[in-house]
Amino acid sequence: MTQIYLLSFLTGLCFGSFASVVIYRLHSGQKGLFWGRSNCPKCKHALAPTDLVPVFSFLANKFKCHYCRKPISLTYPLLELTMGLCFLMTTYWAGIESLWKLPYYLFLTFIFVAISFYDILYQEIPDQLSLPTIVLAGLADVFGHLIAPSSLIIGFAIPVVFFGAMFFGSRGRWIGGGDIRIGAIMGLVLGYPKVLVALFLAYCIGSLFSVVGLITKRIRLKSAIPFGPFLFLGTYIAMIWGDKILNWYLKFI
Repeated sequence: MTQIYLLSFLTGLCFGSFASVVIYRLHSGQKGLFWGRSNCPKCKHALAPTDLVPVFSFLANKFKCHYCRKPISLTYPLLELTMGLCFLMTTYWAGIESLWKLPYYLFLTFIFVAISFYDILYQEIPDQLSLPTIVLAGLADVFGHLIAPSSLIIGFAIPVVFFGAMFFGSRGRWIGGGDIRIGAIMGLVLGYPKVLVALFLAYCIGSLFSVVGLITKRIRLKSAIPFGPFLFLGTYIAMIWGDKILNWYLKFI
């Protein structure tokens, strides 16, 4: 099993590198999301295969482009390492017994991390990633029978109605429309009641982050903070440990 977990981590590193390409090309409007040579965003020089080894190339080139020597953003290795660690945890949780369950949850993990970093960088939720995920998660629920129908309907309705009311009630000032689409993903992936766990965790972690940011003066009261990463973090935690969290909570009521 050690070899499987190592392979999962290394695969995650590679998909993290791929996610950085997808994020850059989506935002820049560059054609060819899944093909074409990668290049330095500053000097536009095409990157060689040795420049694309996750994390290692970043360290070997001393945090700079191999060609123009301009600094490379820490976002790239952080994205790769985050994806690698999340792939490892997802594999450990989902197991390898099912031929489709692990690939499905690894796909969700990829989407969670990719959209989170996109939102952090650009404060947007890309439809090109969120909408296909909603469709795929819905199909997985229908044909894979992952969640009971009643749990699925209630779990889907809660975040969509909640975020929809906030969005339309504030005319888009409190949250963006992308959060509604994230809510749909949350409901389809988790169902009820785990979606409540995800929402609770997202708001707790987001509030803690904001308080620490205000105390350290890294953020201001009027600063715009992307909420998508907290929603996806809450969803990921609830996806893996939601049942244990609920069982622990029920002991006190």
